[in-house]
Amino acid sequence: MPIFSPQMFNNYKECPAKYYFKYIKNINIPQLDNTFVLGKNIHALASYYLKGQDISLFTLSEKEQKMWDILINTKYFKYKTEQVEANISCKIDNIWIGGRIDALVKNENNEYYILDYKTGGIPDNAEFDYQTIIYLLCCDNLIKDYDSLSFVYLNVKTGEEKNIKLTEQLKNKYIEKITEIYNNIQKLYQPTIIKNEKCKQCTYQKICV
Repeated sequence: MPIFSPQMFNNYKECPAKYYFKYIKNINIPQLDNTFVLGKNIHALASYYLKGQDISLFTLSEKEQKMWDILINTKYFKYKTEQVEANISCKIDNIWIGGRIDALVKNENNEYYILDYKTGGIPDNAEFDYQTIIYLLCCDNLIKDYDSLSFVYLNVKTGEEKNIKLTEQLKNKYIEKITEIYNNIQKLYQPTIIKNEKCKQCTYQKICV
């Protein structure tokens, strides 16, 4: 039984054929761009900082420095650090889900915040993005005793913030969505080809027929 990550579910949602090639046929086509490298650098810096390690040796470009200034001045970086770059997972019925969070912090009121840094943009309909769903469900299972639990997207380019607080009603909807997409994936024995404009940028376009 695999542990389903946000990327796996989002890949399936975007294109079942991409999911088929990548996770069932195990055809992995690496993709590296400047946004990825930039994001990796900011994540590394934040990780060192929240762990209380020396970041004075980091050399930042002008663009990276602006992003870091935005991130370090958020209120969340003043809270107590609970987890940094941590793998989390939990079981929903017979479905294992999980991923790797950027950070988990809490304030003096026992309010927990899962932080996710974005160098691109915050997802549309972020409340129901699979990253939101999986990380909130996993941390709800992990922490158990909290006064509130929220997932926070932080756009380090613009300073935009999206805070999604877990409620019992939202939790039930999340479990329904996980169960629904899992059941659909189990039926995926042959790829379903969906052609649209995004196909032109897809790394699997040459083998998708």
